[in-house]
Order: sequence, then structure tokens, then C-alpha cells
Amino acid sequence: MKSNLILLLAAAIAMTACSKNGGGDPAGAFPMELKAVALESRGDVKLYTKSGEVKDKEMIANFIASEAGFNASFEPQPDNIITFMTDSTAQLGISAIRYKAVREGNDAVVFRSPFILGPAGPGEVQWTALDTYRLGKHNDPLQMFHSPGEILYKGEAVIRCEGIDESFLLPIMIYKLSRRIGDAGQASINVVSGKLFNEFNEDFLTTLGDKDTVAYQQSYVRYSINK
Repeated sequence: MKSNLILLLAAAIAMTACSKNGGGDPAGAFPMELKAVALESRGDVKLYTKSGEVKDKEMIANFIASEAGFNASFEPQPDNIITFMTDSTAQLGISAIRYKAVREGNDAVVFRSPFILGPAGPGEVQWTALDTYRLGKHNDPLQMFHSPGEILYKGEAVIRCEGIDESFLLPIMIYKLSRRIGDAGQASINVVSGKLFNEFNEDFLTTLGDKDTVAYQQSYVRYSINK
């Protein structure tokens, strides 16, 4: 289950799509490509425990030392391309799956990818999959349902990108999460890290236990029409 969700989130959220409503794209302009052109902004690394934010720079550096993604140099790659097949569907990077895009007002595009997560596994597997999804600010709440002999979850990965059809900001979040899993006497510390194309969900901090720590760094990459 861990691989199911992480791969799905990485592929389903990794790129994005756009609607032409209000964008002025001429009829018949599809397929259309956008590419990553610049790292527009990047925040500081934030570190939290159950007690609140930790601002000690040495503690932050020690916690993220093994994760190369934090503060990494930005270099657009050839496959950082979004191919718009129609005004409401797109292929995301090298994925053959097509995703839905809906305009939100005049200054944002929302990208949605529904899926079913499951069957839910025990221990670390279940924890990793559910927490990875819940780290994203804009993801729809997960809904649990029962299938014969299984507990499944359904949800929708959601990315909110600021901008217009021809140029917008894609959120990128690097994260590392350390969790204490299990009952006293049988507990273990498990760590998961990676990259999500979403913004950090501050409500996630309420789920931290006494031995839990989470770090993240929020960035925004500009995507523009590939001319």
C-alpha cells in the first residue's frame, strides 16, 4: 500500500494541467506544452514537534542532514513538461494518465486526481500512506469504506496553482516526517521523506505525538508556455 499511494501522489501530483477558460488559448491549439522555467520563491526549512515550532538552526540542520532535497539547487529538467490535451485534461510529465483541471476564479487553476487507496495495511505501511496524503493542504479529506474483508479509503489529490493558463506557480513541498509507531514496549521510530506538489497542511501538526517531528520547505516553480 505504501508504494501504491506514494507512487500515485508523486505521479498524480507531480505535474499539473490547465483550463483555457479565461486564458485566451485559440481553438485548435491543443496539444499545448508548458515547462518549468524558474524557481520563483523558496521558504526556509520549518521544523515542528508536538510542542510547537523549533527554531534552533543546528537542530533543523541535523534533522534534515540526510535529505538531499532540502535547499537543493533548482535546475529545470527536460521532462518537466505539462502537455495539455484539451482545455480540461492534461498528461502530467511522462505519465499516460490524464487529469482534470478546473479554473477557480480568475487567478488560479485547481487540479484533481481521484483515487482509491487500499487495502489498508498494518503498522508502518498504513501510517506512511495516510500521512503522505494528509500532509497536502488542498487534498480532499479521505473517506473510509468497507469492501469484503478490507478497509479502503477514497480521496482526491488536489493542487491549487496561482496564475493564468499560460503561466502559473506550481507548489513544491520537500518534507521529512519521523513518527513513533506502536504501543509502549513495542514502539519503533519510522521516517518517511520526499516531495509533494502541494502546500503544507498546518492542520497536520495536530496529529503529532510526543516523539514525532516533521520538517518541510515550501517552494513555488514557474511553469510557462513552451515556445
